[in-house]
Amino acid sequence: MLSITFSFLILFSLWLLVSSAGTMKDSASFTETFRNITWGLVILYIIISILGTWIRALRYRTLLKADGLVRVPGIGFMFLVTLSRNMFVDMVPARMGEASYVIMLNSAYSVPVAACLSTLFISVVLDILALAILLIFLVLLSLIASSESGITVYNALVATSLIVVAAGFMVFAAVPLSKWFSRMMNATGLRILKRFGQFIIDVGASIRRVQMRELLSLTLSQSLALRVIKYGGLYSLYLAVTTVNFPEFAALPLWKVIPAFVSAEAAASLPLPTFMSFGSYEGGGMLAFSVLGFAAAEILLLMFVIHLLSQVVDYTLGGIGLLGFFLTTNKKEAEVTNE
Repeated sequence: MLSITFSFLILFSLWLLVSSAGTMKDSASFTETFRNITWGLVILYIIISILGTWIRALRYRTLLKADGLVRVPGIGFMFLVTLSRNMFVDMVPARMGEASYVIMLNSAYSVPVAACLSTLFISVVLDILALAILLIFLVLLSLIASSESGITVYNALVATSLIVVAAGFMVFAAVPLSKWFSRMMNATGLRILKRFGQFIIDVGASIRRVQMRELLSLTLSQSLALRVIKYGGLYSLYLAVTTVNFPEFAALPLWKVIPAFVSAEAAASLPLPTFMSFGSYEGGGMLAFSVLGFAAAEILLLMFVIHLLSQVVDYTLGGIGLLGFFLTTNKKEAEVTNE
């Protein structure tokens, strides 16, 4: 209820901001926008979302196998877990929904928590690396196809290159950092902190085992595919909404649209108590698109409709995944009981 209230307040504040400028459209515009959506492109977004979830599940399974686990869940089970994880990440602020991945694998398949956390940590770092590489590509594409100033392009390249270096450092420094942190916990003399320090050591050792398998190139390729598929899907949803409703938005080149979605997702990942990221997502999108000179009222309506559509799809798929998870888990428990 707190998250819903906070999201409502942010959306209401954004509405007041644009209505005070006298450019706010009436409620009929919202209905009209939905009537003019290109639903074929929405279906394409659904297909792309399912494909992206499958690749993410493959990456999770690759990392779990690299950790040396004897019993690794099958790809079908990992697909159900990943569908559910995608839903919970959007539902809970600051990406705390990632914990659902750990809970589901540990409770249903007895995957060690340390192995789950190490795969999550490496996955996040790989996502950052893949996103930075994608942004570098978009910057270069913008340089070739437009008249962006050299200073702007140089700053963007420097920023994304620093992200790549920082993300790489996070992976390779994980083990020594975990040992250092464990020593700090032991120095306190408190039993609970010592146990937590040992747990961090286990996570670091799990990351090290993945590094030794030399699968980072494979998982980075999977991560790049994930980024391309994800933003390709969002771009198709963007075109579905803008082609008829906002032709001036639809005319924007790809390399200007994708960074706006990156900005919206970055805002949605902030530690704000929002429900399904409503409010923060729209705010990030408004900030990005307003730089391109568009009216705030149109940006707010556009981002809200895109966000609403994507959430309906994600929560429908996530609900199906969660239902499949419980049905699969109950079936396995019934088989064990009969035995």
